[in-house]
Amino acid sequence: MMADLERMNLVVTGHVDHGKSTGLGHMLFLLGQIHDPKKKRQPWRIAEKYFKDSKAQGMGSWSYAWILDPLMDERERGLTINISFQEFKTKKYIYNLIDAPGHSDFIKNMITGASQADAAILVVSARKGEFEDGTKVAGTASGKYANVIGMTTEHMLLLTSLGVTNIVVAINKMDVVDWDQKRYEQIKKAIHEIFTQLMTALQIDDKDRRLEAIKYVPTSGLVGVNLLSKDITIKNIEGHLTAAKSGNGDPEFITSLEKEFEDIKAGFEGLSWYDGPSLVDALDLLESPAVRKETLSKQPVRLPIQQTLNIGGVGTVLTGRVSTGILKPNSEMVISPTKQSIEPVRVSVKTLQEFHKDIPQALPGDNIGFNIKTKNVGAKDIIRGAVLSDPDNPAVALRPNVDAFLSLVLVVRGLGKKGKKGKEVAWGIHENYSPVVHCGTAQVACRVTQVQEKDQLGQGERGMIWMTPLNPMVVEPLAQSPALGRFALRDSGKTVAVGVVQKVERGKYA
Repeated sequence: MMADLERMNLVVTGHVDHGKSTGLGHMLFLLGQIHDPKKKRQPWRIAEKYFKDSKAQGMGSWSYAWILDPLMDERERGLTINISFQEFKTKKYIYNLIDAPGHSDFIKNMITGASQADAAILVVSARKGEFEDGTKVAGTASGKYANVIGMTTEHMLLLTSLGVTNIVVAINKMDVVDWDQKRYEQIKKAIHEIFTQLMTALQIDDKDRRLEAIKYVPTSGLVGVNLLSKDITIKNIEGHLTAAKSGNGDPEFITSLEKEFEDIKAGFEGLSWYDGPSLVDALDLLESPAVRKETLSKQPVRLPIQQTLNIGGVGTVLTGRVSTGILKPNSEMVISPTKQSIEPVRVSVKTLQEFHKDIPQALPGDNIGFNIKTKNVGAKDIIRGAVLSDPDNPAVALRPNVDAFLSLVLVVRGLGKKGKKGKEVAWGIHENYSPVVHCGTAQVACRVTQVQEKDQLGQGERGMIWMTPLNPMVVEPLAQSPALGRFALRDSGKTVAVGVVQKVERGKYA
């Protein structure tokens, strides 16, 4: 039965310290689906190891987070750094769980994770101060979170700009606010207002229905409440407890499970006012990727390249997520740009693999690896951000300072202040400003050549701007290519604006 389940690429996002790794790790434990490289140990035995290891390092509260954060440097810093992948199953889907970093230092990895997702969990803390600082505008936060302000809003911006609108919002740490329904409703309203603004600005299709479809779930990742339904949570924690006792588990770990059992029951009592789905049940209510795949599969092939490998005995292998079209083995395709040329280079796609197995075709949303043969380019010539496309309808990179694209942008963060005759004034997006454009898998500096109808665009303003890339890159109008028609503008580690491509004009500055 499980083999027939549809796969869903699910990215987990959220501000640092809002509890996403703990909550999702705890969810996997309660589901009994912790990944075990040895393929032999029971879930409680793996959790016991994390419990003992985290306690030995004085980080006992991080024990469930370690299920998603296996790297030692992540444990020591208490941060999710790289993207990690897990798989879990429910009654409806097989989820490829992508845990994306929440700290601003690692936002590029978060963009990579979100660009591969069909859907997202956005984890926000209900704790007073944490939620507010996560959604504050630039320059207004203070104290502990001053250096990572606005990460909740930042992640919402990036998800929307990447077209990920199939979302469950986990309003976490409800235990900290004593399961307060008013606090839950306040946060739900604030998040809804931000998503409404973003989806309007980014011209998301069927905006009202997509906003209505966002699920909001009160949770406590640390306690383990409402990650699964009440009945299943209690049944499964009892099962883990029984197995640990019969398996001669560590006495302190067993005591912690007994306390968790009591805390979970009390937590569900505190949430007695809530009659909606649990986190897992809300995930199963998400729109099937198949609905979108069917529409996107009818369009020409577009596959932004994520990684290039040179594997002995195999040759050049590329990885990426199919955006549109259907890719099949033994097909002729083109890639643009390469290190040698902006013009599309012909390549033969030989074999396709997903999860290390050969597949007969790749559909939109599939994360794949594929072996190519070509006389003209090797692995070292193909750059991250290049796009594989159909030779009959190729995606062609724009030429620096020659070609240009017109975009509607929403400025979400001011660029600070600059001196002008002894007086500091706020400034925004202006002619000759050169931020980094994140589009598809490309990250390329682009120069603003014109701000239409204004000298500049400041924080909170929308407007039309022309840009030209400083290195070759592929962008296409949103109406033509969803994945290559939305982008984020970033500067000094911060998202400055999000935008949609309206028009591409080749030779505009020739």
